[in-house]
Amino acid sequence: MGAEAIKTNSLEFFLLFYYVQVLHLDPILAGTALLLALVFDGISDPIIGAFSDNYNSKLGRRHPFMYASAIPFGLAFYLLFSPPESFSGMNLFLWLTFFAITLRLMMTFFLLPYYALGAELTENYEDRTALVAIRNMFSFIAAMILSIVAFTVYFKATDDYPQGQLNPDAYPAFAFTFAIVSIIVIFITTLGTQSQIPFMHKNNSDNEQFTNSFTSFYRYFYKGLLETLKNRSFLSIFLVSITFFILSGLQRALVLHMNTYFWALETSKIQYMFYAFFVSTVLVIPFVKHIINWLDKKRSMYLGLSIILTSFVLPTILRLIGLFPENDSSLLLPFLIVSQITTGFGMAIMVVGMGSIMADIADDQELKTGKRQEGLIFSFIGLASKATSGVGHFLAGLALSLISFPTSENVTANEVPEDVIFNLGLVYGPSVLIFGLACFYFFSYYSITRKSHEKTLETLSQRRLLEKKQ
Repeated sequence: MGAEAIKTNSLEFFLLFYYVQVLHLDPILAGTALLLALVFDGISDPIIGAFSDNYNSKLGRRHPFMYASAIPFGLAFYLLFSPPESFSGMNLFLWLTFFAITLRLMMTFFLLPYYALGAELTENYEDRTALVAIRNMFSFIAAMILSIVAFTVYFKATDDYPQGQLNPDAYPAFAFTFAIVSIIVIFITTLGTQSQIPFMHKNNSDNEQFTNSFTSFYRYFYKGLLETLKNRSFLSIFLVSITFFILSGLQRALVLHMNTYFWALETSKIQYMFYAFFVSTVLVIPFVKHIINWLDKKRSMYLGLSIILTSFVLPTILRLIGLFPENDSSLLLPFLIVSQITTGFGMAIMVVGMGSIMADIADDQELKTGKRQEGLIFSFIGLASKATSGVGHFLAGLALSLISFPTSENVTANEVPEDVIFNLGLVYGPSVLIFGLACFYFFSYYSITRKSHEKTLETLSQRRLLEKKQ
């Protein structure tokens, strides 16, 4: 989805770099602000998810939340990249914290109901994979467009800023453009699914009690949390999300630092790295359904994770031990582009497989509890992913501070001490690998297969027929 892609890629690729290297905010303060925003976001996810499960209106359960998010999201996005010029230190920290929280909260209002729709539109094991594939293909296309526009229009090299991503004047204009685009995309997406409201699942039977009492809400929330954590497959994905998003948050928060200083790439070359990743992901997504149908979802996720880890970690480790082309080598950029292409391949499998798996878990949970809780289930994963991605951002900021990475104005790669560059590589490479290996372990406990899901759907169908007769 376009708006989510704009939010995710802007915040994870550009935000920490902007506040630390451009606005010169202390890296620990910047990392702390992003951690607080993501923790708040994660806490709000189950609340909003639970309300969307149980809300009742002429526009159904999900769509009122989606419509309400559009304009506040756009405003928060613009202001996040447009702090007052006089702000520094604690004022800049508070500005970053407030608008990062606001932006993520508004995205939650849109995204959780939007994701929950995927579990309601179809129950077919394979069709869900196709639906998630289409959704994510458009998301990555939007991310690719954002990267192209960002580097060719806003962050292009100038005489004053040979590395355009260091130009402070570029960020407000960049943010304004994509704030407007996000608002439009949210409205279009919401309108596009509105016709399906009559065919979606209705709210749970205890809705009246739920909406009339906050006490009832908390009972519903905590009961739902305990019920879902008892589901072995859900717990597996929950723990995978925690570890993977720490990995992803750390990697994405530091990728621009790595490209700018560790690999010493010019702005024109950095953009090729982003293009390679997004183009690869978009091209592979249409084929992911066939890969998953062939290998099944669990083995496909193992494949995707293996590819991602190898692509993330291997080039950096090889450089640290002196087995990768030097920065002045003509072979450097081609090797890095190949790494991004393979990363995109693995990421395509992961994002499509994860979305489809969550919808299957919703069915499994209904079998066990008798309730449709897509919003709550997706929100718990959102809580894990967002909070721990925030941990990744915080660790990135902490690492930059611990290795004494310079934040002075317009610092170039040649001005950063070699030992600091080496330590940056250690943070980005081997440290990321540890979290990746943990993902493999936790995912081994996932147990839903094509056959078990078909049996679940058959049982649910029989149960629903009996309920209608009664």
